Amino acid sequence: MAYKFTIKGIRRLNTQKVNEKTQRLFSHDNHVDSISAVWKTPGDDELGRMMLVSEGSSTQGVTIKILFNDNIIVELPWYASKTDVQLCYAYLSAMKRIHRAARIMGDHDESVTLSEDDMEADWNQRRRNMQTVLEKNEKSVLAGVIHDFHIDPGQYRMMADVSNIVDMAFSDFIALQWGFLDASFVKEERRHVSDDEELSSVRVIDNTRKVFIGACRYVGMMRENTCKMIEFDRFCALMGGQKEFRMMDAAQVCLDTLNYDKWLELYDAAEGIVIDCFRKTFIMRWNTDISNYQLSEFEDAMKDFHNEGFYYDWSIWDYQKAHIGDHFFMIRTGKGRNGIVMSGTIAGDPYPDEDWSGRGRRVYYIRLNLTHMIHPDKAPMLFTTGELSKLLPNFNWENGHSGELIDDSTADHLNGLFHHYTYDMRRMAEEKGLEEDLQRYFKYKWE
Repeated sequence: MAYKFTIKGIRRLNTQKVNEKTQRLFSHDNHVDSISAVWKTPGDDELGRMMLVSEGSSTQGVTIKILFNDNIIVELPWYASKTDVQLCYAYLSAMKRIHRAARIMGDHDESVTLSEDDMEADWNQRRRNMQTVLEKNEKSVLAGVIHDFHIDPGQYRMMADVSNIVDMAFSDFIALQWGFLDASFVKEERRHVSDDEELSSVRVIDNTRKVFIGACRYVGMMRENTCKMIEFDRFCALMGGQKEFRMMDAAQVCLDTLNYDKWLELYDAAEGIVIDCFRKTFIMRWNTDISNYQLSEFEDAMKDFHNEGFYYDWSIWDYQKAHIGDHFFMIRTGKGRNGIVMSGTIAGDPYPDEDWSGRGRRVYYIRLNLTHMIHPDKAPMLFTTGELSKLLPNFNWENGHSGELIDDSTADHLNGLFHHYTYDMRRMAEEKGLEEDLQRYFKYKWE
């Protein structure tokens, strides 16, 4: 019963052919269409790393590590599903068929035959591993390919047959990974919820989309820019009667959008800590006269704007006040047209790194998820710093640090003005026949 296989004797690995052969062997045995190979960040001693998964049936997948010494490590996790075990053996068999000289060794450096009996023994071992978890009188967390699985053994004790308990746990583990891919994952935030409580895990929802809420201490319900922090168990009790609500495991839930009046009713009924002006707004700055980030790089980024995983990392002055979900506007200054060239939300916690200017200062950076990109020189219209100074004179729009927090009143006014600006931009482009230019120099999307 192996957790790790080592493949030796391969000089020139043909990854494409091995993966194609794995696909054919696996699909033939399981009557499924495809598997996915997801490349991961390699470790220090690795040339490459990927994970093989079967959509709809994997729990933990199969990890392939290609080492610099030409050995290949194949890891079959301790709580892999039966399909994962079959996928692992399909990959090992494909390796033997494509690379005849390959030697496959088990955990104790013994030769592996890849027989049906070996595969069945590995699957039975994973079933025993799950049974051991269920027999414990404590909650456990198992890592999955998409979501962690939080198990409360007490939820399974009503079933008398142990084999059924194990099968149900694996079925729940699989459903957790693949059953709710249409739900947006709510990012965890770390906040001081009250004066007498340390930083707490919070996930904030606003009833605008179907969401997957991972394990947390509090769920934050939004009404406009006010947030009510509710303890997770109380939130589940509050939502328990709604058809849009579903418990995914012992610590995670999925919630579809509710009727707005029902959302307000539940918000009012909830008991929690209320925080007004919850989402803050920061002004980021990009001075093209001194920045190491060039306009040509901005133009290249505009081409990637709609790609999955697109983001920016930028320096932030008021880093101690920034949280995931806060809003930002990027102001371009320096020679040329100056004004708002980006907007969006903060997608990560502040972190220190090397000073972008090379002066050795302690600089914090923040990850930005963009909803708008506007070319400062080529967009038909620009919301300029001159206009901002006239309309919102209580803030210095021309000079200052990058990542300055603005007050809530100014933020509300700015958001309204920017909404009107984007509407006017699209209307003007339509009236003047500039839609093609607009698509190239004015990018936008909604979260």
